[in-house]
Parts: sequence; C-alpha cells; structure tokens
Amino acid sequence: MDDLVVAGALGLIGLYLLAVILLFAIYTVAWLMYRSFVAGNFGVVLDGILGTLIVISLYMAIGFWLRKTDHI
Repeated sequence: MDDLVVAGALGLIGLYLLAVILLFAIYTVAWLMYRSFVAGNFGVVLDGILGTLIVISLYMAIGFWLRKTDHI
C-alpha cells in the first residue's frame, strides 16, 4: 500500500510540474506576441496565431481519429 501512495504522490507532483511548465510556456508565447504587436512586428503575431491554429487542428484531428478507431 505504501508503494501505491508514493507512486501516486510522485505522479501528482509530475502532473503539477508539467502544468506549471505548460502555463509558463503559454505565458511566454503570449508575452512575445503582445510585445511584437506593440512593436509593430506583425509577422511574429501572425506566425503565433497560425502555429496555435495548427496545434489546435492537430489536437482535434487526433481526437477524431481516436474516436473513429474506438479508442475513446
């Protein structure tokens, strides 16, 4: 039972650490896009928006594929 508690605690610590890193990455990209917009560098802003749309599209495509193959 103790091994299960330790494994669960380490798993939660890992998930929280991953969430903090992901939030920091999102904050950094948003700050970069904001500063680029203020400076008039619209190429970086457009690249950020297109990159975000591509990531969201790939995420949705994977979800549809998993649904079609009855994995979820």
